[in-house]
Amino acid sequence: MQPSLVRYQVLAAACVCAFIAYIHRVGFASAVVLQEDLGLNSERWGYLMGAFLLAYGGLEIPWGLFGDRWGARHLLTLIVLASAVLTAGTFLATGLSGVALYGTAPFVVLLVIRFLFGGFQAGMFPTISRMMADWMPIQERATAQGLIWMCSRVGGAVAPFFMTFLIGVLGGWKIAFLFAGLLGLLWCIVFWPWFRNEPEEMRQVNRAEIQVIQTGRTSKPAGHGNVPWAKILRSRSVWSLCLMYGCGGFAANFFVTTLPSYLTSHRHLPSGTKDLLTSLPLACGVVGCVFGGFFSDWIIRTTGNRKWGRRLNGTIGTVTAGVAFLGINYVSQTWALAVLLCLIFFCNDLGMGPAWASCADVGRRYAGTIGGAMNMVGNLAGAVGQSLAGVLFAHGYHNLVFVIFGSSFFLGTLCWQGVDVTRPVEPDE
Repeated sequence: MQPSLVRYQVLAAACVCAFIAYIHRVGFASAVVLQEDLGLNSERWGYLMGAFLLAYGGLEIPWGLFGDRWGARHLLTLIVLASAVLTAGTFLATGLSGVALYGTAPFVVLLVIRFLFGGFQAGMFPTISRMMADWMPIQERATAQGLIWMCSRVGGAVAPFFMTFLIGVLGGWKIAFLFAGLLGLLWCIVFWPWFRNEPEEMRQVNRAEIQVIQTGRTSKPAGHGNVPWAKILRSRSVWSLCLMYGCGGFAANFFVTTLPSYLTSHRHLPSGTKDLLTSLPLACGVVGCVFGGFFSDWIIRTTGNRKWGRRLNGTIGTVTAGVAFLGINYVSQTWALAVLLCLIFFCNDLGMGPAWASCADVGRRYAGTIGGAMNMVGNLAGAVGQSLAGVLFAHGYHNLVFVIFGSSFFLGTLCWQGVDVTRPVEPDE
């Protein structure tokens, strides 16, 4: 009997989900017309980005726990639906214009909306990590995660042009955000009636595919009771993954939060060039995600070395990205800036597939919890990084921002050396 291929349909659903998530995230960051309309300076814009990342990071572990316990079907639907409603509701920020000082009330409303949006978005990738642990065989995990993150980057690359197009066609950013929110609603309408948490629960999945999915597992990564926090806290790999993602998130979140504002306010680039330079790095991230995930699984299949199969991409990528960040301070030509931005994001994304596959390899049945912990540290660090960048940009310390970001990537290189997926949290599982 030939295995059915339902797991690839599940992977496709996760990829579309990631695409929509980044349309929403980067679409907001790239809508500079919103920033100008509400009179928000670089410092306040940085606080908005920080509010999103603070909520995003702070709720990662709870969402990961929920995902491990209850599965992805209901949880992911709730996350996407709430994110869509909050994206569509961005226009509420202007409902209070003219109340109190101009710009103050809209800023507060936006701050609340972005905080809530970040809180719901926090659950997306830990829940997807749980879904991939349930549905993908070990030897396909990094490739699957690479494809998911590839689609997130495609969404991010498309978002500036998509939002600019919508704003132009629909006559303003308010209706454009309402329309963008509908994408999430459509995904929920298709996903929830069809998907089930376990392969065995889907009639379309035959026995041969279930055997493929379970290949190489000593036990099924099912939901759990009590989380072994003592073992997790003693795991060097868990700490290394979290700190590595924190170092990367501190710097790399610049691309999906502050970069459009930086290009407009500090590089003084026109709107079309700004959109292009916001989009190109994410397009390069598409290649980095796919290549990084495929290369990680290829190393494991051909050499059997799981430790370096997961570790190598991140080691090379973080060193190179750190050097490129430092180089931004020495270029004035737009084309050179574009090259460095693209190189940084490509190198950052080389490690995305292996990092999330490592969460499943190390965590096994606690993949969502460990993925949530890793993403929590990454985004809390990102909140600090982007808030700091907003303050430094507002006070003219442009060069210092990129020195700090480059140094953060170098620290990430050291952290990758502590990741060993051959030593899971529960080795006798």
